Amino acid sequence: MPDPILIASLFGGLVLLALGGDLLVRGAVRVGWSLGATPLIAGMFIVGLGTSLPEILVSANAAFTGRPGLGIGNIVGSSIANVFLVLAIPALIFPVTAGGPGQGRALAAMLAATTLWIGMTAILPLSPLMGLFFLFILIGYTGLSLFAARRDEVAGKATGVREHASEGPPLWRALIYVPAGAIALVYASGLIVTGAEGLARFADVPEEYIGLTLLAVGTSLPEIGASLAAAFRKRGDVLVGNILGSNIINILGAGAIVALSGPVEVARLFQTYDHWVMGFAAIVLTILIVTRARIGRLIAALLLLLYAVYIYGLVNGVNLLGLYETIRG
Repeated sequence: MPDPILIASLFGGLVLLALGGDLLVRGAVRVGWSLGATPLIAGMFIVGLGTSLPEILVSANAAFTGRPGLGIGNIVGSSIANVFLVLAIPALIFPVTAGGPGQGRALAAMLAATTLWIGMTAILPLSPLMGLFFLFILIGYTGLSLFAARRDEVAGKATGVREHASEGPPLWRALIYVPAGAIALVYASGLIVTGAEGLARFADVPEEYIGLTLLAVGTSLPEIGASLAAAFRKRGDVLVGNILGSNIINILGAGAIVALSGPVEVARLFQTYDHWVMGFAAIVLTILIVTRARIGRLIAALLLLLYAVYIYGLVNGVNLLGLYETIRG
């Protein structure tokens, strides 16, 4: 029986993480509006960064306290969960349509980030130089997106997020939400990493497995909440846009922080299985966006089934790289 304190630390941290993320996003969007931020900036960047902060903080805490496997597992696992869980769960309630204004740029950036991560970690350890490279790309993408978004708004083109953040708490309450949410996220990340490491040691499994499963799903809770809110408002464009933005920030932002703590050798299990699934998830999302698919209960159920198959393969040690090499030669 694992120490109850470890279990309470992990799951209590996950609950606190979800609450802190919600407070931070709601407060930051309201403050942004009060300071004159455009609807596009508030919707795309404040919400996008806010829902990605759990992944960033948990990965950073894990990396700089000597548990980089947890951080890498969290990055890869969250990128997979964002497609198969965050997209599917809201669609079980309200059908959503993929595709929307500005998603072409975000999709290209997400595919580039995923390809860079998989390709570079296959041949090199994560290093501070690689971390700086990831940060440079993320900052460049953010600048280009802001420029393109402002140009579209001036031209009168639909941005797809004008209604996303039009409501919120009173300003005085938002000013309390922002620091309270930030403090909760930082404290929760420490609880989660401590609990996850202890449970991994008790179960005698690599810490990467905990990062790929419990941490990945837990740190995706803010994205699930934001996606449910978008689905209730019948805003499939916002839902898919949040997933794209989260994956970009997750890979390039959290990945950069883990790399800055390096050099860190990426465990072989990622190359043999999880990176293949990560790439497959990116392809599935691309197909849904390009075809402007209507994601209803059937597609949502298929996405959840794919996630269940992924977890089954992870638990049973499936080696997709070995299977590919066998077929190839």
